[in-house]
Amino acid sequence: MHYDFRLELDGVLLSWSVPKGPSLSPRDRRLAVRTEDHPIDYADFEGVIPKGEYGGGTVVVWDRGTWQPDGDARDGMANGKLTFALHGEKLHGRWHLVRTRGIRGSSDRAENWLLFKGRDDAANERIDIVASQPASVVSGRTVEEIAAAPDRIWHSNKQSNPHAAASAATAASDADRRDVLALVEQLPLGFPLSNLDKVLYPEQGITKGELIGYLTVVADHALPHVANRPLTLVRCPEGIAQRGRARACFFQKHILPGAPPAVEAVSIVEDSGETADYMTVHDAAGMAALAQLGTLEIHTWGCHADQPEQPDLIVFDLDPDVGLGWEAVALAAFELRRRLHDVGLDSFVKTTGGKGLHVVAPTARGPGWDDFKAFTKAVVEAMERDEPDRYTTNPLKARRKGKIFLDYLRNGRGATFIAPYSPRARARAPVAVPISWDELAHGVDPATFTTVTVPRRLVTLPTDPWSDMARLEQSITAAAWRAVGLAPPARGHKPTHKPGPKIGPRPGHKTDHKARRARR
Repeated sequence: MHYDFRLELDGVLLSWSVPKGPSLSPRDRRLAVRTEDHPIDYADFEGVIPKGEYGGGTVVVWDRGTWQPDGDARDGMANGKLTFALHGEKLHGRWHLVRTRGIRGSSDRAENWLLFKGRDDAANERIDIVASQPASVVSGRTVEEIAAAPDRIWHSNKQSNPHAAASAATAASDADRRDVLALVEQLPLGFPLSNLDKVLYPEQGITKGELIGYLTVVADHALPHVANRPLTLVRCPEGIAQRGRARACFFQKHILPGAPPAVEAVSIVEDSGETADYMTVHDAAGMAALAQLGTLEIHTWGCHADQPEQPDLIVFDLDPDVGLGWEAVALAAFELRRRLHDVGLDSFVKTTGGKGLHVVAPTARGPGWDDFKAFTKAVVEAMERDEPDRYTTNPLKARRKGKIFLDYLRNGRGATFIAPYSPRARARAPVAVPISWDELAHGVDPATFTTVTVPRRLVTLPTDPWSDMARLEQSITAAAWRAVGLAPPARGHKPTHKPGPKIGPRPGHKTDHKARRARR
């Protein structure tokens, strides 16, 4: 399921593949991958393209109308920045298409762009236009209804090649990288960008500008798991080390003066009893702001910023000893999945940008941190008892020989874990990536997930591997507590630390309070 956005120009339909469809919120930047031009008579086609042919599947005309470019549309396409007005049945007002990576001199016209709404009366932060209006503007039917009884068949007379466009989109030369830096500066982020040509990954020559472009492109996928959670960052303003040359990277958990306004403060009571301002972001501008600070790793708490004493995400880190193969880690993840399922918790899996895996399970708020950690500890200690030759819950390196460390310590107060779609401060710019259990079963190489390849993956995936997470309603029940050998926490049990932090601006930071209330 994806959306194709098409604009008529010079007798053809300029076409982009937009996996998540359009958003009426100016804050949402949708990845739009340029595909080949389509014939004009395809504009009103609604029906089925046979499987195996290019674009195979069911097609509906979700919206149609006229468009009006701001200035010369041909110049806009050549320069990678097209601003225009839409006059459709569903979409209206000012819109932008901005290219993030051009393929200079390439015969293949595929490119990565961002599609987003302009700030005008047609913008809307609350309505999900795709979910609220799924039917065709031609027939009034949905994709499912047309698939069941199609009226028309279209033969593209071309074999499907779903990876061609994405492959071209990643074949950028040094000249293309310079184009990325003209174009990143044009993104309407609300704060200035600097040092975009600063090289952060020397071996690959990946710059800060390209990192900002990457985080902007994946923001739609990352934000459901990053937004409004307390953050800890790994910042490498001068990039990672190369050939033994030490470069300063450091952890940062408190907000510092001079941070871009898109990085907001959240006050949390620390173990000392003092209150400190941690960091949180809520939109694509916030993701870009983290990259502007030289952030190469984004780590999150297992709670949201509005209730930091109420954890809502279980995370187990499976860390294999040196020499253990990937298959052993995958088998451990499946075993952990089975045990969580047995106590009533569905789980998800992601790579970490290293040699391990994270198994995660969202839960309803309820237990405090001490109880939460005790529950997760009991789950993995049972695995250790059943197979002590394979697993250990002891963090000491000397106790891990030939074993997989089942790290439950990520579930303690103040502990963090690498966020989905975050890069790592390691050579080749690897990325922590959500995958499906089927992918893990059929074999996946985590080393193939980098800041260059992940945008291509997001375009070609049929569905988001973690799409069910937001709809999942589950909790650690009394039966679950007893299943792991623990008594359920008493009702009304109060957390160790005082709750009640508030998301708020730093001193002197101007904020639109009405907009913030709307976001909540």
